[in-house]
Amino acid sequence: AARRRFAPRYLVNSLRNVPAIVGGRSLQDIAGFYAGRAAVIAAAGPSLDEAVPHLQGSAEGAVVVAVDTALRPLLERGIRPTLVIGLDPGARNARHFQALPPLGDAWLVAESALDPSAVATFGERTLWFRAADHQPWPWLRTTGLDVPQVDVWGSVLTAAFQVAVLAGCDPIIMVGADLAYTGGQPYARSTTYE
Repeated sequence: AARRRFAPRYLVNSLRNVPAIVGGRSLQDIAGFYAGRAAVIAAAGPSLDEAVPHLQGSAEGAVVVAVDTALRPLLERGIRPTLVIGLDPGARNARHFQALPPLGDAWLVAESALDPSAVATFGERTLWFRAADHQPWPWLRTTGLDVPQVDVWGSVLTAAFQVAVLAGCDPIIMVGADLAYTGGQPYARSTTYE
C-alpha cells in the first residue's frame, strides 16, 4: 500500500532531482571514510531532550548522524551533525530542512526521491542513494546514471544505521530512538511538528 501511495511522488521527485544527483556525490564516496570513529545516531524521540546535554560535551570527535526530524533540535542546541539523513519524499517532511540555523559543514545523505526543496538547503554537500529499484532507476541506468541502493525498509533510522555501517563507524550509538511516546510526547522538543 505504501509503495502504491508513494510511487507517483517517488518517480516525480527522483526525476526533478536528476540535475542535483548529477552535480552531487554518491553515497558510495563515504565507504570506510570514518573507519574506526564512533558514530552517534540521533533520532527525534522524546529522550533526545535528555541526551542532548551529554552530546554537547562528549560528541567531540564522533560522527554525529541526524535523522531528518532530529536535525532542528540538534542545531538549536548548538550540535552540528556531520551527516543528515533524508528519506521521506513528502513535502511535509521537507519542512525539517527549511529555515534552519547555520548548518556548518553538515552533509545531506539523500534518497533520490527526497523533496527537492529539502535538497536545496545543502546544495552540492549531498550524497545520493536510492531505497529501491523502482522507476525511474531502471530507465536512468540506461543513460549511465546510478546511485547505490541502500536497504532501509522504510525507516530513516534504519537508513542512518546503514550509512554509519557503510562509513566504517565503530561503535555506533543511538540516542532518541524511543520508538514510543515517552512521557506522553511523540517527539523531542523543537521538531518541526512542535
